Amino acid sequence: MDFRLDGKVAIVTGASRGIGAAIARELARVGASVVVAARGQDALEEVAASLDGRGHAVPTDVSRLEDMDRLAAAAVERFGGIDVLVNNAGVAPPAKQIYKVEADEWQQTMDVNVRAAWYLSKVCHPHLKQRGGGAVVNISSTSGLHHDIGLGVYSISKAAMVMLTTVCAKEWARDNIRVNALAPGIIRTELAGPLIEYITSRDLKPNLMNVIGEPEDIARLVRFLVTDESRLITGDVIRIDAGELL
Repeated sequence: MDFRLDGKVAIVTGASRGIGAAIARELARVGASVVVAARGQDALEEVAASLDGRGHAVPTDVSRLEDMDRLAAAAVERFGGIDVLVNNAGVAPPAKQIYKVEADEWQQTMDVNVRAAWYLSKVCHPHLKQRGGGAVVNISSTSGLHHDIGLGVYSISKAAMVMLTTVCAKEWARDNIRVNALAPGIIRTELAGPLIEYITSRDLKPNLMNVIGEPEDIARLVRFLVTDESRLITGDVIRIDAGELL
């Protein structure tokens, strides 16, 4: 099987740590040039430096549309085009019931988790098309498929990302652009730290397999979805949750 991405150019958002950094390293490992984007410049530069000369850091606030215009332009200027987009940047507001969510919390969550994925996909679309096609992967969540009390606005934003995936997959198939989403369960990241601590301190099972996922688990599946090995897969939402929702 050919999992190589030699000559391909990828953009990964939220790439300064956790899942995004793991995805960037995995794509570079199989030959892609990777433009990494996040707000934290120092951490982002460290990730880019770890990519064996294939990385380029572009500090980006995905809540700012002009930053995403600049990100896409930087990828084209540095590497000549765009073949792969991974919309991984996300934010999770403090857990609270939906009637307690403030308007600014709602807006920030939607801007980062939904609007950013839509807008960057839109900006990258002509470049993907120009290269003869490509692949987009949106990092959603099991929370977008099943709601837990207190995660309302987060769940709504991740569910919207699933629908965005379906819409883009249908509209862009004619351009040979595949669009898929991943719905991770509990993954060992800084964001999930408090939840993991709660589960382990009470000896609870996080899922059927009783295992906490690692960022590399997500990265390997992204690699598959952006190579030709998955050429018949588009418009799908793949749970990677060790049976959490079963």
